[in-house]
Amino acid sequence: MESPNTDAWQRLSANLSRTDWSRFQSYAKRVRSLSYDSDNLYRDESGPPLPPNAMAMLCLHHPDGLPLLPHLETLEWSSDGSPTSIVSFLSSQVKALEVEIVSDSLTVNNFLYAAARKSPNLESFTLKTDKSSIDVEDALRKAIGTWTALQSLTLPRYYLRPSILEDVASLPNLMYLQHTYWHDPQYDEAAVLRDLPRNPFPKLESFSFNGDPASTCRLIQSHTEFFARLSGLHLTAPYGAGDADIQKFFHHLGKTCPDLLCVKLDLWLTREFRKEDVSPLPLEILESLFPCRGLEVLAIGHPFPVTINETDVERMATAWPSLSIFAVGYEFDSSLPIPGNMGHSLSILSAFAKHFPRMQVLGLFFASEKFVGFQGDLYPEHEFLNLEKLIVGVSAVPGGKLHDAAFLIASLCIQKPIIRAGQSEWYSGEEHPKWPDHRRQWGETEQLLEFAMRTKISGRAKMLKTVD
Repeated sequence: MESPNTDAWQRLSANLSRTDWSRFQSYAKRVRSLSYDSDNLYRDESGPPLPPNAMAMLCLHHPDGLPLLPHLETLEWSSDGSPTSIVSFLSSQVKALEVEIVSDSLTVNNFLYAAARKSPNLESFTLKTDKSSIDVEDALRKAIGTWTALQSLTLPRYYLRPSILEDVASLPNLMYLQHTYWHDPQYDEAAVLRDLPRNPFPKLESFSFNGDPASTCRLIQSHTEFFARLSGLHLTAPYGAGDADIQKFFHHLGKTCPDLLCVKLDLWLTREFRKEDVSPLPLEILESLFPCRGLEVLAIGHPFPVTINETDVERMATAWPSLSIFAVGYEFDSSLPIPGNMGHSLSILSAFAKHFPRMQVLGLFFASEKFVGFQGDLYPEHEFLNLEKLIVGVSAVPGGKLHDAAFLIASLCIQKPIIRAGQSEWYSGEEHPKWPDHRRQWGETEQLLEFAMRTKISGRAKMLKTVD
């Protein structure tokens, strides 16, 4: 078995001897973690790719039918075809399993049955697939019923149909219930949460689910004790984004759940409800969460961008002193008329650096017409101490001035942040014709940012040397 590029791929003999397998098994016993991607889409570029049929060849020649890696504990697997080969890596030792299957429903079902049988002691499971929950419901319920040790479960959106929800809610050790956007199964009304079983989720700390704001308000009121003990909540609302319902939802959330550390709200309308009336989020909704004094993460996706000023930033810092991730309204639905005054100038970054110096991830929408030039000071009084990522969404570089943007950002950072442009996983609108150019602008800005940071670091070193 050989690739056209013999420097990258290795030949696997069709006649592996028992001596070969003895050598393999001496190494195999040491392996604790394996990540395999059949298309090499997520491969680290520092290493050569693995041929697509390499795993199948290994399984074919493995002599005893035992697990290929007997002490494997963590397994990540991505396949756009049959994941049959993964079965040879499953065992009772596997504690964490993440699998992406883009194939037919029968294949997904067969995998779930096999995983439940061969890896009954899972503590973490993530499923990424485009198949609807109704197509794999029986197999998934069988697996969930087996995995009583599960502490973390991540499923595609629209998977918590009532029967599946009841099984998941009874898991005695589950602490994290998340959903993934990697593949987006079709909308399923039955998987929009309307009620919870009696005494649900005995140990749950973080809860991700689909539900409209009005129904979720009623859930919070009827299951106050459950929601009050959550530290994380992620709501995906496919509809019901009207002002009154959203304000009421935020009010109940802040009042009932003051111990929340992480709030993620996907308020994008799905394609089925795109004609629903929606307006920009009022800033009062953020104030409703001020009782959550320990809040560390706030992320809100919405069809309209959100605009705040320095006073708002100061008040948020007073309410949420531990906030390290703030990503709110940094993209918009291009099919909607966006008011011209929406969005920020880059000067708002100075306010965040002043009041949130330990911010790690910041996501904002910047208005192209609100240009603020760089004034030449690379060493202002207030800087971000460890900003890792600046999310600009679908924004244009204000004024198209890439150099000014790069040096202004550099002036406010001690280390270079990553600039992430483009739609988020939540985005459900159409691509605007200007957005590819916006992404190009920010890509060039990030290159200039590297130069600006080198200039800043070099200048600071010279100043310190002069002081000494």
